[in-house]
Amino acid sequence: MSSSDAVAAAIRTVLADTGRSVAAIEPGNLLAADLGLDSLDLAQTIVLLERSLGVDPFRDWSAATPRPAIRTVSDLVAVYTHALASP
Repeated sequence: MSSSDAVAAAIRTVLADTGRSVAAIEPGNLLAADLGLDSLDLAQTIVLLERSLGVDPFRDWSAATPRPAIRTVSDLVAVYTHALASP
């Protein structure tokens, strides 16, 4: 499963678990404004992604490199794609 597919699936699961749905999840969608994810929803999404992809992209982030802002679906995909490509 690609990072993009995993992110979309995790978001759909979190929305479904809270009685919400979304017609489409696009890379440019804002997580909060467009999809309605709050901080708890985002945390649940990240837990689902860690389980399905087997990687925690936030654990080993270098202090020298600032963490990227995660505002959109594509931001979240990029963080997981980078983590999966790292040795």
